[in-house]
Amino acid sequence: MNLIYDAPYPPKIFIDTTVLCGALRFDGANRKLLTAARNPYLYRPVLSRVCLFEFVRNACQGLGKGEKKVVYTQLEIEGFMDHFIAPIFNHYMELPVNSLVGRYNVETIIREYRPIGEVLVELSGCNHETAKEIVSSQEMSEPLRRFDQDDFHVWITAIQEECNYILTTNHRRFPSEIGKIKRIHPSTLFEDLTKP
Repeated sequence: MNLIYDAPYPPKIFIDTTVLCGALRFDGANRKLLTAARNPYLYRPVLSRVCLFEFVRNACQGLGKGEKKVVYTQLEIEGFMDHFIAPIFNHYMELPVNSLVGRYNVETIIREYRPIGEVLVELSGCNHETAKEIVSSQEMSEPLRRFDQDDFHVWITAIQEECNYILTTNHRRFPSEIGKIKRIHPSTLFEDLTKP
């Protein structure tokens, strides 16, 4: 099944910071996906203010590891934003969205021993049907501390915006599903976009 062309409508996809950082570093699938986000018939992108802030902070501090770490200048970051992010905002005037929670949140820290699904439902304020979908997954019964709490804002915003997918390269300590929202790697999405 092709997630783009077999869906009854273009899927709503949350774009994580990892995709933005990858697109800045390399001219590959991540950049092509950002370019494709301008076309509302392929998919509907969701970008949050928190992820954009994380992206700029990470780029200023340096992306990559060891000798391959690259620190980007303000001019390079602004050029990237103008070329790849601003055109998306021109098509979707409601972007970027505000997240209900920030990257560092005391609300998640004090709940780290509770099941992740319960915490997501509680802090997202989602409707009853969505709440049932979220807590029904086996993975959602795991304690929140098993996951990366710094990514909690991504999961909450994806719920808040009723996304179908979270586009990320981060698969470590990141849920594979949150109710109907599935985690997807950029290479998988790019393959689906380029299949006839």
